[in-house]
Amino acid sequence: MDGKKNAGACAGPGPAPKLYLVIFTAAALPVAVFAACLSPFGLGPTASAAAAAGAALLSSLAAGRLVSKGLADPVCRAAAGIRDFITAGYKLEAPLLKDGWPESAALVSAVNRLMLELGAYRAFQLNQVVDERGKAQALIETIPDGVLLSDDAGKIIYCNRAALELLGIPKLSPAAALPDSVTSPAFLPAVTRIMASAEKLLKLEVPVPHPSGAGVPPRTFLAISSQFLLATLKRPGRVLLLRDITTEKEMENTKQTFFQMITHDMRAPLSSILGYAQCLGKMAAKTPAGDNCLETIERATRRLNGMIEDILNITKMERGDMTLRLQDMDAGKLIERVREFYGPEAARKKISLSAPAPSERTEFGGDPELLERVITNLLSNALKFTPSGGSISLYCGSAPGEVRFTVQDTGPGIPADKLALVFEKYAQMEEHRSLGFGLGLAMCKMAVELHEGRIWVESEPGKGSTFIFTIPRTGTPA
Repeated sequence: MDGKKNAGACAGPGPAPKLYLVIFTAAALPVAVFAACLSPFGLGPTASAAAAAGAALLSSLAAGRLVSKGLADPVCRAAAGIRDFITAGYKLEAPLLKDGWPESAALVSAVNRLMLELGAYRAFQLNQVVDERGKAQALIETIPDGVLLSDDAGKIIYCNRAALELLGIPKLSPAAALPDSVTSPAFLPAVTRIMASAEKLLKLEVPVPHPSGAGVPPRTFLAISSQFLLATLKRPGRVLLLRDITTEKEMENTKQTFFQMITHDMRAPLSSILGYAQCLGKMAAKTPAGDNCLETIERATRRLNGMIEDILNITKMERGDMTLRLQDMDAGKLIERVREFYGPEAARKKISLSAPAPSERTEFGGDPELLERVITNLLSNALKFTPSGGSISLYCGSAPGEVRFTVQDTGPGIPADKLALVFEKYAQMEEHRSLGFGLGLAMCKMAVELHEGRIWVESEPGKGSTFIFTIPRTGTPA
């Protein structure tokens, strides 16, 4: 770098003017001493002042030139070099010249090394970012799911090829936004609803006509939307995932059809088993062992029959074929009837089963068979998991405009991450796979909601579980 450029870089306010002020101040001290020495020799004040001025000028120029060449100029060149280094994108085109005093040369050498290492580190980081971005780009582009990222205003920040094709967006441009840029008639309503929703997590099933044309069943896509915070923009963004779940839906329908076939085929033999077991109990000689065997047969048959009833009820409710047979009911008598039926089983497992009578008569309208099945499922579930020596309590009572039922146990409890899943079909913890199909609680939820009621669970690991549901006293069932 030439001297003119460096001199210009150091012009203006900065360290150089202050440095020269120090130089002139330092030079003035010997000049004053020199003037004082002339006084005893009879030289007048004028001569002394002139000599002092000349000596000060010469001394200042010499000292200034010395300090400028040894310290100020190298520092200014180093500052200008650093600015050029930043302007050039952290690339050192040529090392700074090491001249001046040894201290200045050492400083310039350290600055050169610092700029070299900083440039190398920045290049390495940029290469890493580009490499990682390339890997992520390749991964996202190869997956069959559509992936889209937008900001809170709907502007599309990123979108892979699959998402562009599914949503009917010709290409990703700065003007592309949701839902305005979506041209697919199948996805437009779902995307519009997602962008208008304030929910952090939203899942929608979207039926999409098959590209082969009429006569082919439509495909089913699951649109999953999740909000997150854009760290660079300090505002929320949204990621949208479009997944083809046609195969999963077909498997679910096949499973449902299979269960329906089982229920219809097993009801007749189960009825025969239960009927002949009851006849055998009346005809055979009474012995403790025989009575115990017959009781076990009846209990297992009723349990299996209840599971079949759950499957049938779920199928009817999902199809909208379930018709409630509403009757006036007494909540206290309902829970007492269930307690009496399961009392022997609880005693056999050494579990305390209680159903305290409500403080006042609690009447409401509902389907007796369906609601009894709900309480039976909740109690049966509690009996499965409550250990010997534990307790289960059934409660009922009045609340404003509704009747409240509670089944409380002292079992192991439910982990917090599983609470939202217990009422879903086929949802079971891995260690409980052998204890049923996972349909009982799903049936309970559907039956309660069919009565326009609510159901939920309160639980902590190690502190048992409390299942609660409410039924409105009045109102038209769904």
